[in-house]
Amino acid sequence: MIRINYLCLFLFLAAIAMGQYTSGIEGTVADQSGAAIANARIMVVNEATQVARETLTNVSGYFRVPDIAPGIYRVQVLLSGFKEWTQAGIQLDANQLRTLYPKLLVGEQKAEIEVSTSIGTIEIGKSSVASSIAQRTVELAPMQGRNIYSGVAFIAPGVTGAGKLFGGATGSGSAGQDSFQTEPGFQINSAGQRQENNEYQVDGSSVNGNSRDGIANLTPEPDTVQEVRIAAAAFNAERGHNSGALVEVYTKSGTNKLHGTLSEFHTDNVLTSRTVFQSTSKIPVFRRNEFGGTAGGPVIKDRTFVFGSFHRLSSSASQTDVVAAETPQFVNYLKQYYPNNISTRILTVAPTGSAPVSGFVTGNTLRASARYPVPDTLPLDMP
Repeated sequence: MIRINYLCLFLFLAAIAMGQYTSGIEGTVADQSGAAIANARIMVVNEATQVARETLTNVSGYFRVPDIAPGIYRVQVLLSGFKEWTQAGIQLDANQLRTLYPKLLVGEQKAEIEVSTSIGTIEIGKSSVASSIAQRTVELAPMQGRNIYSGVAFIAPGVTGAGKLFGGATGSGSAGQDSFQTEPGFQINSAGQRQENNEYQVDGSSVNGNSRDGIANLTPEPDTVQEVRIAAAAFNAERGHNSGALVEVYTKSGTNKLHGTLSEFHTDNVLTSRTVFQSTSKIPVFRRNEFGGTAGGPVIKDRTFVFGSFHRLSSSASQTDVVAAETPQFVNYLKQYYPNNISTRILTVAPTGSAPVSGFVTGNTLRASARYPVPDTLPLDMP
């Protein structure tokens, strides 16, 4: 019974998530003379899944099909007494509104008019300063740490900044730029706003942190991303929560064909060159392996689909710092003369990891500096 309840809850949440997409197709249907045609049947079909959305034109011949996921679509217009009108291969990007102007010809319904020319890429339904980054670009972009936000977001027009991390936990390897960061923020600026004013969305739902501004709580792996859209000026009634950049990530979905990926990303100190600030002859040792895969396909053809992924990060890093530490001789001195001192207890319970190797300070040096009182029991030549 509990499993059935969980399944029902999962299906319910999945149904809610369908309404999160913000793309759409609109248009005005007319006859050869330019007169508007009402009650024409409009079918918008996803060519990858064959899932169809239907609507009717109003008295002005206008139609609009909202809340569509990014993808390639086919639009059909059907009405008794007119030839069927079809346009295939319509590329619909994230948060985009495509406009069509179908013209129906009088004739038998069995006849079909198929438009093969591509529609313009300029949106006339709304205005925005935005750029869409396609799946192919995401696959080929040289992303440091395989992070979708820091890897491609800053290349959009109207956006400045290096895209580097400015918040979150520090990771090991690749300067902590991976997708496994905890509440990261990125140096992405637009419209003269600070990076704290950015909005991050995944599949139409906000993933911004509640405790800090400009923070993303979810960073999808590049292998799961279908498209990224960055809007440099999105401060309007629809997107009025944040005044900075709007970064929208849309993930892949299952289709009628089985598909998937396997990936392995490896880097280490041998494959990394020194920066101008690293004067040592060797780079600190580190290893980083990120591996995983994706898989998707149909559950019920033309109706229900599934897509999932698994990725794991395995990394290690070393860090070298110059710090002051107590010598074993000084620790033994404290244990002999000051066994109940707090510092003695600390050095006993949590000893230093390694003994100092250079820059020794002796008791004679401390006495000569006259900065600290030196006990008479401290040997002047002891480091």
